[in-house]
Amino acid sequence: MCLQVFFAHYPRLVILLVALVNLVVITCGFTIYHLMLAATNQTVNERYKRYYLSKENNPTAALTHINCYDRGILLNLLEEFFPLQHARFLNKQKIT
Repeated sequence: MCLQVFFAHYPRLVILLVALVNLVVITCGFTIYHLMLAATNQTVNERYKRYYLSKENNPTAALTHINCYDRGILLNLLEEFFPLQHARFLNKQKIT
């Protein structure tokens, strides 16, 4: 009952709130997807080719592909968000 009264008095506000909720959900979905890509050190193109195109031709090809740039979740995220500091960290690690 309260929602009907609110919609009757402020229809534009209700429509804007529904649009805002939709945009927030979509933006959160994209953010989570791209954080997952950054954590696995992949591009969208690599992910698409590995999981969609290889399933059509060879179902086991998606499981046998190894990402040579994957260094683990923490180092991948460090490389993504702090590229210069990450390079310095790796150089110090190689010297010692």
